[in-house]
Amino acid sequence: MSKRMWLLTLALSFLAVLAAVAWRCWPRTVPLSQCSEVYQRYHDTPGIQASFIKNKQINDTLRLDMTILEAEDSLAFANLLKSMGKSDEYITDILSLGGNTDKCYSGTFRRGELGSLGDSDDANNEVRSVFPVRMTVAIFHTRTAEELKAVLQKSYYSKIKIEDSI
Repeated sequence: MSKRMWLLTLALSFLAVLAAVAWRCWPRTVPLSQCSEVYQRYHDTPGIQASFIKNKQINDTLRLDMTILEAEDSLAFANLLKSMGKSDEYITDILSLGGNTDKCYSGTFRRGELGSLGDSDDANNEVRSVFPVRMTVAIFHTRTAEELKAVLQKSYYSKIKIEDSI
């Protein structure tokens, strides 16, 4: 093999390895138009770090889209909860927990209406979980009553591991 052919082969091999590494390490992002309405609303809100996760594994058989809203400080967290229709009393109670608990508080709301109460038909609802210690709100974008029940059961009876998602 000639020296020129050898250098070309080496260069192409290097480029192939570089492309494979770049493909593996490059962050995968979802176009804004494919993200949830909640993410689109909060993604550029000062004091809030918003993340959208497509197909987050909830249990062995369930994967859901999820939006995570993490406040940078207690004021941003209070404003986030206020924008979700939470009362001043609720916000004061949540903020008073501070580092005293690692509990999450979950409930339902009508799909697309973050500040609303849940609908009587669970198929029209999504789940919002508030993690006071982390100053984080996780939105589970459920599509059916069965998905909603699975998320609520997991949040009430075992820990939802959101730290792997952030």
